[in-house]
Amino acid sequence: MREKILSFFSFVSDIVWNVFPSTPLAFLAYLGIITFLCLLIIFYLARKNKNKKKTATNKNKELTLEDLLKIANNPKSTTSDLLTALKLFNENFVVAQNKEKSFEFFEKILFHKNRHKKLFDYYHGSILPKNITFKDELDKLEKKALNK
Repeated sequence: MREKILSFFSFVSDIVWNVFPSTPLAFLAYLGIITFLCLLIIFYLARKNKNKKKTATNKNKELTLEDLLKIANNPKSTTSDLLTALKLFNENFVVAQNKEKSFEFFEKILFHKNRHKKLFDYYHGSILPKNITFKDELDKLEKKALNK
């Protein structure tokens, strides 16, 4: 039995010595490859966990008018960001819920430096018909923004 154990360790030691490099340059190359592979695995796992955390926090957070105002107030918001904010407002809110903040939101969107025809089309086609009781005030705001 003892001979079998010794022969096994001898076999393992031969494999280890055959796999490991025999020169210092080859050793550094192996070390670099192993380090690179470890870093790839670490970055992959970190990115995977980061995406999981983002989706978990987005599911738990309820959309508020304040969130939409932050998008409208941000000078770096793109036209697509502003259009998405308008769509979210149309899906989740009506002007009657909070008139002052709603008008502030529309004013920020319509007077934003990255405004575009798409915003006015969506505003006129979807926001105005849904909030018919405030149509006159919303029309005035739209005309004011178009004349700017």
